Amino acid sequence: MDLAPWHPRRILVSHTLHEGLGDYLLARRPDLEIRARGAAEITGQDVEWSEVLVGFRPPRDGPWRTLRWIHCIGAGVDAFAFRTGLSPDTLVTRTSEDFGPQIGEYCLARTLAVTQRLRQLESEQQARSWKPKHPAQLRGTRVVIVGTGAVGRGIARAFLGAGCLVDGVSLSGAGKEPFGTVRSIAEFEDAVRSARWLVLACPLTEETFHLLDRRRLAQCDGAYLINVGRGPLLQEDALPEALDQGWLSGAALDVFETEPLPADSPLWSRPEVTISPHISGLTTIPGAGEGFLTCLAAVEAGRRPALAVDVAKGY
Repeated sequence: MDLAPWHPRRILVSHTLHEGLGDYLLARRPDLEIRARGAAEITGQDVEWSEVLVGFRPPRDGPWRTLRWIHCIGAGVDAFAFRTGLSPDTLVTRTSEDFGPQIGEYCLARTLAVTQRLRQLESEQQARSWKPKHPAQLRGTRVVIVGTGAVGRGIARAFLGAGCLVDGVSLSGAGKEPFGTVRSIAEFEDAVRSARWLVLACPLTEETFHLLDRRRLAQCDGAYLINVGRGPLLQEDALPEALDQGWLSGAALDVFETEPLPADSPLWSRPEVTISPHISGLTTIPGAGEGFLTCLAAVEAGRRPALAVDVAKGY
């Protein structure tokens, strides 16, 4: 759908972890007015001044929900679109960056850390203890990835390269390369049966909120969970029980329902849980910048950007 040509000039850039993004945009489009701020530094006045917001998360203050255009530089747009009260008239676009290969490496590293017993070996090294034990093999094990979009496919390719069997789960259950089979969410119990690894890599939407709830956790058949999607895909308060009962053999968590993960969370002290601070797929400045500039060119030409998001769907 074509739109009326628009030439926004006042661009507010939230650049936490991406300092230099404002300079990157200005070097390529010196006609723009750029305000680059850390997320905690953005004021309501900054938001009122802006025509477009570029960032990973919404500002704490100001009328960002009624902005005409928001460009998200992360893999998912839920921070802006999921239960936020965002105006339906706001254009939301996303970065063009492919996070699949990077997140695939993260997932592969977490599984190899388990099979190669890296935590145990480090502990034994510190204790100067010599305890030979053969590691398990990753090759030949089965991985089930929930989410068959670009990120899920990137993860699948990483595991296929390591000799794993890789199946997918999606809302529709439609077959997609490079997955061996793809089942629908309604078939989750059958899909996860006998899986060694379970990866959450789908967007956060109304349909996927607490997708892995207590009932589905009980169906996981001892799989090892990796969550690289969004924290609320998992019913986090049910995870300790899932570990205690053996529904899961362990978990590597990069995202959480509350971030940063609160200091009193019981997950910090679980030896079978590995925690990382939402770093499995980091946006690069060139990736963030070029995605926005591509969308800007479309908006200025009166075209709906190819990277526009269906806010009702959440992706």
